[in-house]
Amino acid sequence: MTALQHNKILGLLHLAFAGFSVLLLLALSLFMLAMIGAMAATEPQGEAFPVALFGVVMVLVVVINVLLVAPSFVAGYAFLKHKSWAKKMGLIAAIFASLSFPHGSALCVYTLWFLFGEHGRSLYDKPAYALPPAPPIWARRAGRERELEYVPPATPPDWR
Repeated sequence: MTALQHNKILGLLHLAFAGFSVLLLLALSLFMLAMIGAMAATEPQGEAFPVALFGVVMVLVVVINVLLVAPSFVAGYAFLKHKSWAKKMGLIAAIFASLSFPHGSALCVYTLWFLFGEHGRSLYDKPAYALPPAPPIWARRAGRERELEYVPPATPPDWR
């Protein structure tokens, strides 16, 4: 496979991993909402503390999961669009994905293998700086092509 094919597959895998994680998060959120509703229905009117605590825990779980999955969305986009910052975002997304065993760990290994292997280096390890091409005004004009050459003096000067 070529480097571009690996890059495309890696972008699609990061997007698929993030999408699957969001679907699982939605299912978990619906389940937790159903539990909160069942608790609120059986709870006496004066005691709403456990329901409120459960709601706060649910919001925290959703926020943390979204923060862990967001780099995979961004890395997938960067890989597919061949952005210059795709390598950095891919490393961040791979580290966060490694927390999700086994699929995230496999994605992490593949991402690291690609980015630090020959394929990734050929795509993303370009020099950070390079001189721009010379402006056209600096180009030699037709009449000035002959350079003046250094002609040494015939005899060295007398230093005595």
